[in-house]
Amino acid sequence: MTALIKMMNHVKSGGDLEVMGLMQGKIIKEVFYVLDSFALPIQGTETRVIATGETSEWISQLVT
Repeated sequence: MTALIKMMNHVKSGGDLEVMGLMQGKIIKEVFYVLDSFALPIQGTETRVIATGETSEWISQLVT
């Protein structure tokens, strides 16, 4: 439930901009269970997403 709340807060914070994030979870018997979510510091529109070097650094710190 925490992952869903974090995703909804992230969606609301974007206003008219498209937002992007990561979901973390596990697969049990072909079903993916979302255990957590992470908002990414990325700006987006209907046609593109702009990821900067800061975004890449943020993701690499998250997964290590």
